[in-house]
Amino acid sequence: MAKSSINMLLQACFFFWLFSALVHGKPLSLVTSEGPPHTINNKLFSGIDLDVTKAVLRQLGYSVKLNFVALGRAEMLVRSGQYDLMAPIFFAQDTDNFYISEPIVTYKPMVFSLSERNLSPESISDLAKYSVITFQGAPGYFGDAFKAMSEQARYKESADMSVIPEILAKSRYDFAVLDQYIFYYFYRINDKQRPIDIFKHHYLIPPVTASVAFKDKMLRDRFNYELKKFKQGKGYAKIVEAYLGRMEQVALTDTQ
Repeated sequence: MAKSSINMLLQACFFFWLFSALVHGKPLSLVTSEGPPHTINNKLFSGIDLDVTKAVLRQLGYSVKLNFVALGRAEMLVRSGQYDLMAPIFFAQDTDNFYISEPIVTYKPMVFSLSERNLSPESISDLAKYSVITFQGAPGYFGDAFKAMSEQARYKESADMSVIPEILAKSRYDFAVLDQYIFYYFYRINDKQRPIDIFKHHYLIPPVTASVAFKDKMLRDRFNYELKKFKQGKGYAKIVEAYLGRMEQVALTDTQ
């Protein structure tokens, strides 16, 4: 090989290395809002959604700096180009400078009851003759049938979601409505071995997928490719187990 060709090759390698260093040297800025166990503002752990996102980006060579803001602001901050990405995001599609990943987590809003009660509602409307506890603002998420039920049942919305599993466990209400991850996170927050077979699950509300939004399309595409491989491994299950403990009895999410 001619000396000039070798020099050109060395220069090309150098500039490629320099470009990679510049791209990967500065952490990606991720903006989110706190909502345990999906997103947690803590130096030691950051929640299921963010841990999955960080793990995939780490495989691509990126570090991530988390920024927590008030609910609703994250999307605007990424769309305006002030941050690199946000998570989670729901029901979104690609637009200019705003690109949506494949799902990272499946949220499963669930109706829970105590197994010993042997209750078997077939629809949300069936809950109207019972007592129901859920989170604040739930009717705005679950549609007209849920809103109608909330006006007929002995119905309560709690501003503190952490108390809902314990209230149901003590049989103070017939049913509780909460995302599966949130329910079991708070139920087992002090004991990851706490038995969960006391609860019965009623699949009356459709699941919702959560994604990551990027301002850079190429990074989104690379993320999707790596995310698929990550879900096929054991990393996802380990992240969930870290927050909820072993959950063999419950199919928490579709990781395919």
